[in-house]
Amino acid sequence: MRDEVEGAKAHYAQKERCVFCDILRQETGEERRLIAENADMVAVAPYAPRFPFETWILPRRHQSQFEDSPRHELASLARMLGDILRRMNLTLEHPPYNLLIHSAPVLDPATDYYHWHVEIIPKLTKIAGFEWATGFYVNPTSPEEAAQVLRGSPAQP
Repeated sequence: MRDEVEGAKAHYAQKERCVFCDILRQETGEERRLIAENADMVAVAPYAPRFPFETWILPRRHQSQFEDSPRHELASLARMLGDILRRMNLTLEHPPYNLLIHSAPVLDPATDYYHWHVEIIPKLTKIAGFEWATGFYVNPTSPEEAAQVLRGSPAQP
């Protein structure tokens, strides 16, 4: 988490804008890795996923702390989360998964450089010696392929 926050700070220092807002602009513009979207949230397969079918849900509106989100955005997140998990269950046959909420540190004031988001990581592969030794991950599924598969999956059974 510290590396992610520091990376976001460095991007902001260099470009004077939030890296996650840049990701939102690029992914909604290109749509190659876009999985789903609603009025407040966007679900994407990140550009360099560590794991197959890793999915990020980002709020459209910049906000650094999850806990400061207005009620309607949390409702949109809940709908999006349900949609994505149903797609994963149907397509990937009910995989176990980790769900992570990435938010700016609690004691920090709201920031311009960090953007809260949710990461869903289905447990489809195992981390082995190469990953542990190098910090690099072997992912057999491209983000474009994962997005296409999940986009094509019905949100309802």
